[in-house]
Amino acid sequence: MDILSIILTLLSASLGAFIFIKLKIPAGAFIGSMLFVAVFNVLAGIAFIPTEASPFIRIFAGALIGSRMKKSDVIELKTIVFPAVLLVFGMLILNLSLGYAIHRLTNLELITALLGSAPGGIQDMALIADDLNAEAAQVALLQTVRVLAILGIHPVILGVIVRKYRHITHTPSVRPVKSAGASLTGEGQPLQPKRSLKESIRKDFPPFARTMVFAFAGGFLLHMSPLPAGAMVGAMLATVLSTLLVKPALVPPKIRNIVMTCAGALIGRGISADDLLRLKAIIVPAIILVLVLLVANFIFGLLIHKITKLDFTTALYSSAAGGLTDMALIADEMGADSPKVAVIQLLRLICVVTLFPTVIKLFSTLV
Repeated sequence: MDILSIILTLLSASLGAFIFIKLKIPAGAFIGSMLFVAVFNVLAGIAFIPTEASPFIRIFAGALIGSRMKKSDVIELKTIVFPAVLLVFGMLILNLSLGYAIHRLTNLELITALLGSAPGGIQDMALIADDLNAEAAQVALLQTVRVLAILGIHPVILGVIVRKYRHITHTPSVRPVKSAGASLTGEGQPLQPKRSLKESIRKDFPPFARTMVFAFAGGFLLHMSPLPAGAMVGAMLATVLSTLLVKPALVPPKIRNIVMTCAGALIGRGISADDLLRLKAIIVPAIILVLVLLVANFIFGLLIHKITKLDFTTALYSSAAGGLTDMALIADEMGADSPKVAVIQLLRLICVVTLFPTVIKLFSTLV
């Protein structure tokens, strides 16, 4: 049964990804896969991807993002410290304000509202809620709605905003998208006509294999650590290390859609009919949370762009309170500087998990 469930889940994911890519929806592979698998699971209740597959998918995602970094990009990472500090401080103020507003407008307890609106991981926030004697189930459900809305709705809206902004300011993307008939160098410039499949395999397989050896070594090493999204972060760092110490890393661009399809399926398989039924109890705070986060995402992105001179697309996706792996992949597709997005998202998650609970507990006792 598990094998059949896996096959049907992957078929649903592939169909959704294919349709959304054809419709040219931003992050189509990810959103289409997630939605189709979620619908399949709600209707049939048998969507299944082994938990053991999760680190492998995240390692490939980390390798894909890390392979985009050149030596000059590593030097530029120092420029993200100030944007990261601004973002964390801004999100803390937003979290306290939004949580308090949800508490006053609904019947949710203050500590539950605060933890439910915190921009952290679903599991992390639910565990912290349990430790602080909050309603862990409601926190988990609010966090689930937040993540699903950001991953399912935000990419489309942010994609429209990015295109409008680039059109108005005549700003190109940081990571140019490959044209149909040419290969690209690491700088994103056309290099030569499209190669045959056999020639591509012969030339690309050795550097790709070397990259994945580094990625899997780093990914599994940090996967065993308490670091948030350790598998992806480890793979990304190890891939960058291979570029710095050995030769430039390589992950073929066509693998991106496969990775995004699998990542979307991972999220979608966690949505069940029971989740939809439980949503009735928190529908009002959930709507408030999603709308406020969407507006805040744009405001934070614009402010960080104006204050720090980080390019607008990168600032926008760095400010989205979604999953680290998923937002980095979506940012990569939209032409943002995905390594910077990944690092800022990582710093945000670390600060949310380590700093926010203490502040939230103190705030809830004072108000």
